[in-house]
Amino acid sequence: MFVLTLIARQESADLSALQARLNQMAPTLPFTRTYPDELQGAFELAEPALSALLLAARQGDCWLGLGVGQLTLPRFGAALGQLSIEEATGPARAYSRAAVEQAQTGAPPRAVDVQGADAELAAQVTGALRLLYRVVSARTPAEWRVLDLLLPGVRGQQKAVAQALGISSQAVSKTLVRSLWHEALAARPLILSALQNLDAAGSEKRP
Repeated sequence: MFVLTLIARQESADLSALQARLNQMAPTLPFTRTYPDELQGAFELAEPALSALLLAARQGDCWLGLGVGQLTLPRFGAALGQLSIEEATGPARAYSRAAVEQAQTGAPPRAVDVQGADAELAAQVTGALRLLYRVVSARTPAEWRVLDLLLPGVRGQQKAVAQALGISSQAVSKTLVRSLWHEALAARPLILSALQNLDAAGSEKRP
């Protein structure tokens, strides 16, 4: 399981819009306001967990902690279909808490951290995610206008995007280069594989 904890960099920040968008991604445990400046939720699979983390990174105003490992869901709530992250127990939540606290340290703060049963693998994933975080959080609103219309793996769509936005195909191409869109996409499979291996490591260490 993948537990994502987000803490706003400013206590007065309004997390409502981000919470709504994260919950549109169908998390296994919905994102809940665990503290006034904090959200926490969980995914069963690595891919939506990574997508949620990068969505939060796009905001650029949260520290992010990803805990990977076992998570026990309350039986009564599961039977009724009323699951809450605050009622779940297990290492994944503890890892997520430790990870977000680690993300807040450093000068400048490290922004994102991953923890799990295999500390060495978690550190490697963290390093890759920090690079990806920097790429995603540095993109401008103008760049996101282009990127939001692109579908990974679909050929010949740059012209259609250019027409939709009333810009040239060359402008779309320059945006992809400037925003490191291709490089970020190429990094995702490796990161996902590492996250899946980290989850498996947690299952292997289960009593």
